[in-house]
Amino acid sequence: MTWTCHICKETRPDDKISVLSKVTVLSGGVPVTENIRYCNDKVECVEGAKTFSHFATKK
Repeated sequence: MTWTCHICKETRPDDKISVLSKVTVLSGGVPVTENIRYCNDKVECVEGAKTFSHFATKK
């Protein structure tokens, strides 16, 4: 089984992907749980997962 990293966008094997779950509050006060997949063997992905949001405003 493989997964795509939300940070670097690479497709990696299951044992190289971890998931960070965090609660984000949307406008209007609606809490949602985000599940962020990241490469557990790449420092840039581990660090990037801490600030990544699926709901971030794209520039």
